[in-house]
Amino acid sequence: MFQLYLKGIGMLVGMIFGAGIFALPYAFSHSGLFWGMVHFAIALFITIALGFLYGEVAYYTRGKHRFTGYAGIFLGNKTKHFAFLTTLASYYGSLLVYGLLGGLFISNFFNHGSYRFEISILFFIVSGIFVAFNFKKIADINFYLTVPIFGFIIYLLFIALPAIKIDNFFSNLYFSFNNDWFLPYGVWIFALGGAAVIPEVRDLFSSFPLKHLKRVIWVSTVLCALFSLIFGLAVWGAGNNSTTPDALSGIAKILGNRAFLVGSLIGFLAVFTSFLALAVNMRNIFRYDYGVSGFSSWFFTVIPPLGLFLLGAVDFVRTISFIGALGLGTAGVLIILIARSMRKRIAAGDPGDLLKPDKGEYMKPTRLFERLVLVGVLSGAIYELWRIF
Repeated sequence: MFQLYLKGIGMLVGMIFGAGIFALPYAFSHSGLFWGMVHFAIALFITIALGFLYGEVAYYTRGKHRFTGYAGIFLGNKTKHFAFLTTLASYYGSLLVYGLLGGLFISNFFNHGSYRFEISILFFIVSGIFVAFNFKKIADINFYLTVPIFGFIIYLLFIALPAIKIDNFFSNLYFSFNNDWFLPYGVWIFALGGAAVIPEVRDLFSSFPLKHLKRVIWVSTVLCALFSLIFGLAVWGAGNNSTTPDALSGIAKILGNRAFLVGSLIGFLAVFTSFLALAVNMRNIFRYDYGVSGFSSWFFTVIPPLGLFLLGAVDFVRTISFIGALGLGTAGVLIILIARSMRKRIAAGDPGDLLKPDKGEYMKPTRLFERLVLVGVLSGAIYELWRIF
C-alpha cells in the first residue's frame, strides 16, 4: 500500500507542480502579501474540493473514462463534445507551454539561452517518446523526478535566505483593492490544478476504499501548495521589485548564477513531469472516451503541440491566460455539474453505470458550498478574460 501511495502521489504531484509556480513571485510582488495569501487559501480550498468531487465521480463510475467521458455519461453527448473541445484547447495549450518552458530552462545551461528553439524541439520529441510508455512506467518516472524537485526547492531556499529581507514582504502589504489585487487568484488556480490526472490515480486505487484516493488527492495538493508557497515567497523576498514574470531572470540578478541554474533545473523537472502526466491523460481521452487506437491516440496527443510551436506560437504568457480563462473555469463548472448528476442518480436509486457507494463515503455538499466553488472558478475565468481583452 505504501508503494501505491507513492505512485499515486508522484503522478498527481507531477501533474500539479508545473509552470504555474514561476508566476507566483511576480504575482505576490504586484498584489502584496495580504492578497497573495488570501487567494492562496481560496485556491487551495477550491482545488481540493474539486479534486474530491472529481475523484468520487471517477471512483464510482464503472469502466475506464476520462473527463469528456464522464461529461457524456452524466450530462449528455452534447456536453461531452463541448467538454472535449475545451479540454483539447486547454491541453494543447498547456503542452505547448511546457514545451516552451522546457526548452527555455534547458537552454539556460548553454550560455543563458542559446539554442532555445532547437532544444524546445528536442524537448517535444523526447517527452513524446516517454508518453508512449505504459501508465505504470509513467507513474514511476513522475515519482522519481518529483522527489528531487522538492529537494531543489529547499536548496534554493537555503541559497536565498541570506538575501531575503522581511521588509520586502511588508512593503507591499496592501489591504485595499489595488489594480493587481486579484492577480494571484488565477496564478494559484493554474499552479494547483491537477484534476486532469485523477482518473489515472483512481485506476491505481480502484480495488481499495475511496478514502485512500481522497487521501492521495489531499496530501498531493497540500504538498504542492506548501512548496509552491516556499518558492514564491523565497524568490519574492530576495528580489522584491526586481522580481520578473518568469522568476528565473530575477534570481540571476539577485542571487547569482548558481541559483539561476538551480531554478532552471527545478523548472525543467517540473514542466517535464507535468508534460508527461497531462499528455498521458490526453492520450487516454482519445483511447477510452473516443475509441481511438493506441498509435493514433499518441499521435494526436504529442504532434499538435509541436506543430503549434513550429508555426510560431511562442507567447506562453497569453497561452496561460487563455487556459486559465476557458480551460480551468469550464472544467471546474462541469465537475460540479457532473458530481451533482451522480448524486441525483444515487439518491433516485438508479445508479446505472455507477458502483454502489458505501454509506458516508461520498460528499454531499450543500448548495452554499457548490455556489462558493462556482463563484470562485467563474471569477477566475472572468478575470482572465478581462486581462486578455
